[in-house]
Amino acid sequence: MKFFLDYFPIIIFVGVYAYSGAEQPMYPAVIALMAATVLQNIGTKLLTGKFEKLHLWTLGITLVFGSMTLIFRDPAFIFWKASVVLWVTAFVFLYRQHILGKILLEEMLNKAIDEEITAPKSLWSKLNHIWAFFYTLFGFINLYIAYNFSEAFWVKFKLFGLMGLNILLLGYIMTKIYPYLPIEEEPAKSDNESSAGTDDSQTSKHIPEEETANFAGKKED
Repeated sequence: MKFFLDYFPIIIFVGVYAYSGAEQPMYPAVIALMAATVLQNIGTKLLTGKFEKLHLWTLGITLVFGSMTLIFRDPAFIFWKASVVLWVTAFVFLYRQHILGKILLEEMLNKAIDEEITAPKSLWSKLNHIWAFFYTLFGFINLYIAYNFSEAFWVKFKLFGLMGLNILLLGYIMTKIYPYLPIEEEPAKSDNESSAGTDDSQTSKHIPEEETANFAGKKED
């Protein structure tokens, strides 16, 4: 559900752009994007009981750049919005690590699996830097696509390209922390179960002896 909420605004944006039928589909798509980002924050609040700071930052940036896109009728603002969100996210990762002494990537993944991943702090620090670096790089890639390809191609890249890059980055991160993921151990048998098993085995041992005695008695008769 959280994955869906994270990408809900982008999915709505691309869907409206592709199927609105407008002569300039960017503008109804931007309106839909702004509304979907509001719904994203409401959905997160209902699902988790609180707002996520990154979602709130994204909402603020989307409303500002989306409004400028509509007022000036210039898609360049929404092009830059995607990069600004990526750069702000990278900044937050580094700010929390170096100023607040907290590693956001560790907090996010622990929350995602609802257990603590016991990886070394040095590894978390390295992976947090890698995440921030690639988010910064993704921001520049986004602008390169926006200004060197068609608007329609950029819209598709915004969904499939950036999502694919995020999945690849997350896959790399997971390969590094996989050895430290918590392993579920099989529950040990209780004392009652053990004693019951012992009694059963003892009973099974006595049965043949009793049957043998009865059989011997019958022969004597």
